[in-house]
Amino acid sequence: MREYKRQYILREHETLEGVELASASAEMLRREFSYALTLRPSVRGGWELKAGSHIGRIELKDASIRIQPKLPADIVWEWLARAYDIRSLRFYQDRSGFTEKPGDLEWLVKLFIAECRDIVRRGLCRGYVSRTEKLGGVRGQLAVPETLRLWSKQEYRFGCTYDEHTERVPENGAIYDALYDMERRSYHDASIRREIKELMRLFVAGRESEEQRGRPRSARERLVEVERIPITRLNRHYADALSLLRLYWRAAGLSMHAGHVYCESFVLDMNELFERYIARLLSEELRPHGIKVRIQTRHWLGEGGRLVVIPDILLQDTIGREIVLDTKYTERARGYAEHPHVYQMLAYMTARRADTGILLYASGPECVDRIRNTGQTIYRWSLGLDVPLAVSEHEQHTKRIIARILRLFY
Repeated sequence: MREYKRQYILREHETLEGVELASASAEMLRREFSYALTLRPSVRGGWELKAGSHIGRIELKDASIRIQPKLPADIVWEWLARAYDIRSLRFYQDRSGFTEKPGDLEWLVKLFIAECRDIVRRGLCRGYVSRTEKLGGVRGQLAVPETLRLWSKQEYRFGCTYDEHTERVPENGAIYDALYDMERRSYHDASIRREIKELMRLFVAGRESEEQRGRPRSARERLVEVERIPITRLNRHYADALSLLRLYWRAAGLSMHAGHVYCESFVLDMNELFERYIARLLSEELRPHGIKVRIQTRHWLGEGGRLVVIPDILLQDTIGREIVLDTKYTERARGYAEHPHVYQMLAYMTARRADTGILLYASGPECVDRIRNTGQTIYRWSLGLDVPLAVSEHEQHTKRIIARILRLFY
C-alpha cells in the first residue's frame, strides 16, 4: 500500500500555516533548506512555513512541499534556457511538463537521457592517460627515476610508464556520476530508471575506481568539476549534456541522514537565475557592439586589498569606459527601504571609478539619481514583470533595456 503524504503548495514569499510535519522532517527542513524556507511553530498549531525567493519541490518522508514561481512558468522556462545555454529546452517546453510542475526534475532527466543517447550514437570521448606499473609483461618506457629510487632501497622491482587509450576521461566520469545520482530518485514514468541503468552500463568505463573516488562528493564539488571541463572540437557533442548537468547540480538535492530520513529536492534560486539570465542576455546582445560583459569579478574598496566588493556585472567598451550593473530579483522598494541598494551601487562605482551604475529590478517604477558633488548617475530600471506579459512582450521590453544601455555608451 502506498504511503500517504501531505501535500503543501505555496508561492514565493508566501506564508502557510497549520503545516503538519514529523519532528525528523522539521529538523531536515531547518538543517538543509533554511536558505529556501523559514519554519517556526504556528500560533494555530503545527508549523508556519514561509517561502523565500526559491521555487521547486522538497520531498520529505511524510510530506511534499512545492513552491511555485510568482512569474508565469513560460518566462521562468525562457530564463532557464538562456541562463544555462540549453538549446534543447527551447524545443521541449510543451512536452516536458515543466510548466505544470516546475519543481519536478523529470523533464530535466528526460532531456539529459536524450543528450546521453546522442553522445553514445556519436561516440564516447576517449583520451590518453599515463600509467606507471610493475614491468611484468607490459611494453613501454622504463621509468628510470622511480626504478633507481626503488633500487636505492634494495627493492629490485622495475617500473614501467606507458600511455593507455581510455574512456575514463572527465566528461564520461561527470555523466556517470550524474546518472548514478539520478538512478536513486523517484519518477512518475517507470521507464526512466530503466533507461538510466542502460546508460550507466555504457558510461561505466568513465567511472573511477572506489579507491580513486574517495569520499562521496557533494553537489557543489561535482558542479565545480563540470565547470572545469573545457568544450573543444573533440567533445563538442557533450556541450548540451554538460549544460544540463550544471543546472542539475545547482538545483538538485538527494540525501539520506541518520534515522533513515529521506529527502529529495529540486530547488531553483530565482535570484541566481535572474542574474544568470541577464548576464547571458547582455553577453549575447552587447558582444557585436564591442562591449565586454564581466560577471562576478572581485574589486577592493579599501586600500591594501581590504573591503572586497563583487558587483553582479561589469560592462566595458573598447576604450575602457565602464558601467556597473547589479540585478535585483525584487520590486523596487520605496522610501528608506531602497537606500541600501543605492549605497551598495555607490560602493561598486567607487571601487571601479565608474560614473554610471544601473540597478536592474524585476519590477517596480523607474527613476534616475544624480549624485550630488560628483559626476555619478545611478539608473534604476525595471523589467516590468509586475505587469502580466507574454514571453514575446517580455523579450521586447528587455531589448529596450539593452538599447538604453547602448545609448549610455554612445
